[in-house]
Amino acid sequence: MAQYKTEAFVLGSRNWGEADKIIQLFSREKGKLRASAFGCRRPKSPLAGALQMFQVLDVTLNEGERVDTVRQAAVRKRFPMLSSDLNAMAYGAFIAELTLEMMPEGEPQEQVYDWLMSVFDVCGERNPRVVALIAGWQMLELSGVGPAYDTCAHCGTHIDGNAFFDAVEGGALCPHCAEGIPTAKVYPDAVRDFLKMISKLDFASLPSFHVKKEELLGAEELLLYTLDELLGKRLKSVTFLSQLG
Repeated sequence: MAQYKTEAFVLGSRNWGEADKIIQLFSREKGKLRASAFGCRRPKSPLAGALQMFQVLDVTLNEGERVDTVRQAAVRKRFPMLSSDLNAMAYGAFIAELTLEMMPEGEPQEQVYDWLMSVFDVCGERNPRVVALIAGWQMLELSGVGPAYDTCAHCGTHIDGNAFFDAVEGGALCPHCAEGIPTAKVYPDAVRDFLKMISKLDFASLPSFHVKKEELLGAEELLLYTLDELLGKRLKSVTFLSQLG
């Protein structure tokens, strides 16, 4: 059984058996992967403290036919705000869940790994709601399903002024092409300009900027609508965020 070492985020876990867990990791070399961690829920397990949500690990695994097995794990980096602040934790969970949903399993993802490191760094320093919103739209781009923002997804016309947006149709729609599409959402020009701006932001050097309430709410509504359509379900983290208020 081959053994390998990698650096990886802990993005999720679920209990398995009496004392075990299935851990969802995200590695630069292997992308998204699942691994079993036997006995890690026992208080004296050397893995107990390492396999916590949002931590970055140096981890040694044994390859398996269906799922790999964690043999050793040491914490490389922690994000304190994501474990001590409920609001930051909730939005961090949204980013983690979305990453697991959108990224393929077992494929190298160096760009996404470095992006995720910067996102979690910023999530503990800036408004986590805004960080999660930006991350959500950028994740669509990183996963290859980014929508059209300022050109009509049907006819290619450049859009000026208010228009429409439909996730299934590919994003922005001019008023003419939106006719007869009942699911198309109103797409104000202020929201469009905001989405174009945040799609180009670099989390590694995120500038200060002001977000108007109507832009924030409009961009959030379109993002959740788009994710619901793409995934065919509502993310669990989104449901939890709605309960937080």
